Amino acid sequence: MFIRGQHSSSWARIMNSRSKKNAIFLAAMLSATVVPMAPASAANNLMELLFGNRRAESRPVDQTHQVHPGRLQDASVRRPNAPIKRVVVTAPTNYDYKPEGLVQIDFSKVDTQITASADHGTDISPSMAMDEFGLKIDHLKAAHVLAEKEISDAIVSYYATKQRPIWTASYDVTRQAKAVVALFAKASDDGLDPQDYAVAVPSDDYDRANIPARLKELADFELSMSARALRYAMDQGEGRINPNRLSGFHDFATGRVKPREVIEQLASSNDPAATLVAFEPQNKWYAELKQNLHELGDTNEPTVSIAPATMIRPGDTSPELRNVVALIRAKAPQDYLATHKIVLAAHENSYVYDESLVEAIKDFQTTQGRKADGIIGSSTIKSLQTETTLSKRNRILYSMERLRWLPHDFGKRYVFINQPAYRAQYFDDNTEKLAMNIVVGSPTNQTYFFDDTIETVVFNPSWGVPRSIILNEMMPKILSNPSYLENSGYEVYDKSGRVVPSSSINWYQVASNGGGVGIRQKPSLDNALGELKILFPNSHDIYMHDTPAKSYFKRDMRALSHGCIRLERPRDMAAAVLGVPVEDLKQYFGKNERSVKVKDQLPVYVSYFTAWPDATTGEIKYYDDVYERDAYLEKAFVKTRAMRQATSVQTAKL
Repeated sequence: MFIRGQHSSSWARIMNSRSKKNAIFLAAMLSATVVPMAPASAANNLMELLFGNRRAESRPVDQTHQVHPGRLQDASVRRPNAPIKRVVVTAPTNYDYKPEGLVQIDFSKVDTQITASADHGTDISPSMAMDEFGLKIDHLKAAHVLAEKEISDAIVSYYATKQRPIWTASYDVTRQAKAVVALFAKASDDGLDPQDYAVAVPSDDYDRANIPARLKELADFELSMSARALRYAMDQGEGRINPNRLSGFHDFATGRVKPREVIEQLASSNDPAATLVAFEPQNKWYAELKQNLHELGDTNEPTVSIAPATMIRPGDTSPELRNVVALIRAKAPQDYLATHKIVLAAHENSYVYDESLVEAIKDFQTTQGRKADGIIGSSTIKSLQTETTLSKRNRILYSMERLRWLPHDFGKRYVFINQPAYRAQYFDDNTEKLAMNIVVGSPTNQTYFFDDTIETVVFNPSWGVPRSIILNEMMPKILSNPSYLENSGYEVYDKSGRVVPSSSINWYQVASNGGGVGIRQKPSLDNALGELKILFPNSHDIYMHDTPAKSYFKRDMRALSHGCIRLERPRDMAAAVLGVPVEDLKQYFGKNERSVKVKDQLPVYVSYFTAWPDATTGEIKYYDDVYERDAYLEKAFVKTRAMRQATSVQTAKL
């Protein structure tokens, strides 16, 4: 099926993964009682009625259309006397990102004797609280440190109950604290900003005649270290940017990292730096992005440019050819350059685009994830002229951040979909076993970014037309021609699930209130879903499916659908997720819809990465930012950095 849109904000807040599954189960149960069809299809179609998650807006309807010639208009669909406003469904939007605010770590409301005795099971006098010779809880009360609200609460809870420091001993900074500070200083290796975790470390040399000043310094350090360590753990564990605040097209479970649990881990660890490192994504993709970020370094950018509107076909003669070759030699991967070194050198000053160079250009296009047609046009030139070292670094940073939003261990067997690459891959035992081209949502009907679990393969599927398509695209045709649906191979069903004649529906009423009926395309060779669909039930009604529009897979830019993922080789993917040979699928094809459950849980990652490692070589490939999400992520980085560092300066002044 295709994308529909966004929930109301209140519904989105409660639709966690468990509630989504419960809602989908409820939809399936309801469908079984009202319409005789396969469970997967019934649940899918009712999801359209239950969870139409694009916002509805009113649009005036043109009342001047005529009744279809030769057809009597049914009384129930007679044109209303007064003009009506037609409801349309709008897509989710990008948001004005709001970073997490910071608050003062405040112990003023804590009765330390009560909380400490509750934790230790005995009374603790104020003189025994905290370090016997160093910090006392009263010193922390006088400190001025800002932190995120959840982090602040965790810190107050820990020190009020445990009554002991983590980062200081007596009047000194511990070696474990210094190791964590060193880790913070290298945060840029992980695409993070070291300034977000900067802490002023008290000197080992201090005035022993002025212990109160030393204790004040240590108190600020103690709280700052805990606040920045928890921030680091949360940033690595689930991202410094909350993706759900970026746009309605992001849908992620948050809160995986619990600050109260983390501070307990840090306090009990002999190596808190190692404890923090463990929060970074533990998969090969992250390791390869990190390695490539390091290898990029700071290099000089090429100054060669290619004239606008250049188009060079095989056999052409062009003065721009040498500029193309120069940019390829400056930017192509090292293994590519080693393979084509002689050909590129021979064409350093050539104007003739001969056969040997055509083959080299095709290989370069392949490395860029583009169609290898040998034509040097806007697509190939764009990959040469827009990719600078800075832009590559930024794309890797964005990808490292986005990886933190996903589960850090993908599992050994999973399906990975990268929208900017227009590519779907199936992995088994952490090895790519299958890869194919895909078509994803257009920029106006974007595919969401989320992860889920593949549950069912449906063969010979019917297509429950999404509410957004009914109201936005079909409705003008239906209002102009009441027999449009029957003539086009669709059937209409009412609220009870009963199939009814299209002419019996008051379409003006449907157009004005936005609901009340469903439309379904029956299984056929012309069905929009082709011969199968692969379901991972979600509130966005996105899934993988076949398509009769095979020509789309030949295009470079394949953001063309209403939001779902169209597969170039659907039978291969269906066999892979079911764990059977492709030949075994023949038994399921026919006239009737049939659902087959996936036996073992199979994660699917419907992702968005404009820089991503090759599954075999680990080499980073860069892709167009088809939905312009990199720009919004960069704005979120800037706002978050400003919030954190402005408050850090404020804290230092206090």
